[in-house]
Amino acid sequence: MTATWRTREELVHQVVILAEQGVSRRALTRALGVSRNTVRALLREHARSRAEPHTALAAAPARAPRASPLDAHLPRIVALLGQYEDITAQRIFEVLREEGFAGGYTAVKKRVRRLRPAPAPKPSLITPSYGPGEMAENDWSPWEVTYTSGRKEKVQGFSYVLVFSKRKHIDVYRQSDLFALMDGHVGAFDRLGGAARECKYDSQKPVVLRWEGHQPIYNPRMLAFATHYGFRPVAVRRGHPNDKPRVERSFWEVERSFFNGRSFTDFDDLRGQMRRWLDTIVDHRRRHGTTPLERFPEERDHLVLRPRHDYDTARVAYRTCSIDGFVSWDGNHYAVPYDHVTDLLPVRVTQRELFVYAADLRCIARHELGPRGAGKKIDPTGIHPRPSRRSPLDLDQLRVAFEQMGQRAETFFHLMSAGPPEFGGIRRARSCSCASVSTPPISTQRSVTPPPMAPSRPEPSGASSRHTRAHARSTSTSPSRRSGVSLTRSARCALDRRT
Repeated sequence: MTATWRTREELVHQVVILAEQGVSRRALTRALGVSRNTVRALLREHARSRAEPHTALAAAPARAPRASPLDAHLPRIVALLGQYEDITAQRIFEVLREEGFAGGYTAVKKRVRRLRPAPAPKPSLITPSYGPGEMAENDWSPWEVTYTSGRKEKVQGFSYVLVFSKRKHIDVYRQSDLFALMDGHVGAFDRLGGAARECKYDSQKPVVLRWEGHQPIYNPRMLAFATHYGFRPVAVRRGHPNDKPRVERSFWEVERSFFNGRSFTDFDDLRGQMRRWLDTIVDHRRRHGTTPLERFPEERDHLVLRPRHDYDTARVAYRTCSIDGFVSWDGNHYAVPYDHVTDLLPVRVTQRELFVYAADLRCIARHELGPRGAGKKIDPTGIHPRPSRRSPLDLDQLRVAFEQMGQRAETFFHLMSAGPPEFGGIRRARSCSCASVSTPPISTQRSVTPPPMAPSRPEPSGASSRHTRAHARSTSTSPSRRSGVSLTRSARCALDRRT
């Protein structure tokens, strides 16, 4: 049955006529597209008007309008509605209370209703009801968060809701995989003191691997987790949000009442504010005359008690220790003792820490997880000692090597080590006006014996003798060239004078 109306008079007429014909209020709501409260108010007003004398004059107002304490906060309300078009009246009330408003929530709710037109009513869907501790609902929701620094991050919202008492546990993770799902359940059981006997999930891969007809094939690791805590997973098809409406409503509540009007410095600050919001606002929010905390004692005794030890929700992988003593995980490098270089090591990763074990399952390193993909080498405990500033060259060994090459090489070494210290622990000769001559470096790993010198010849006289001496100096094999060491001009001049 459907009915149409364009004016309030037509609506009142159809409500009254159909009600006299025996149509229920729920059927009137569906047929006319209005709420049951509207139908109830119209019938009550009709009954009152038939019991009192009728007059064409408009009824006088109950009282003259007067100033409200909320008038001083009207610009703030308008600004919040303009900045967050879907912000709830409850969230506006919280902001005003922080800014000094001393009134109640009802005044804020009525003012918000007048400033923002109400959306078109939608027919309510029938949802199944369960007894205390019988059913819970779980799901994920992606959110994009902009921090105060301007950096954006996509996080995954986890929600676990007890159907009877409507008490919730909501947390955020960077991934929505099986390990984050199990960690979220452990946090929910810790907050609520136990688990419901059954929990509804959609066809997410961590829970349901595939469907064979109408039979879901569950993930064996998830079944082991559910067995440890004593609850049964119940899978529903995707695209049917009304199968688990409480958890879907919790995401709507987070997006409207939590994110609007709040700012976050980083991921940890987001999680901290989420926990405070659950404890101070959500648990005390009144619905149908009671709060979740008031209904929860009736459900607490029906929950499945937690085991003595929690299930290990960590991820285990195997990584090879690199030649420089690090294992790689998620874009970062974590230090491991040098004794395990090139070993294949078990790595256990929780949501916040990383543990590295030896082949005998002895823990050899423990680190806090770094930012994903940062490319950092993480070694806060100093597993690898920092390199010393001492020179890697041993001058005593270097002097012995030069002495084995002959008298000229020994003289050259003393000249090179007479100046101020240079990088690497090698001393350089005193500055000279001429540039130094560079030759390939010397190898100090083995001793070098200089070749025998050619016999001296008598020096010619005149210009030809000067040309011959210059040519001899340029072509002769000097100790510097034989040793392959870079010489400054002062060292070369000293060697030439000796020759």
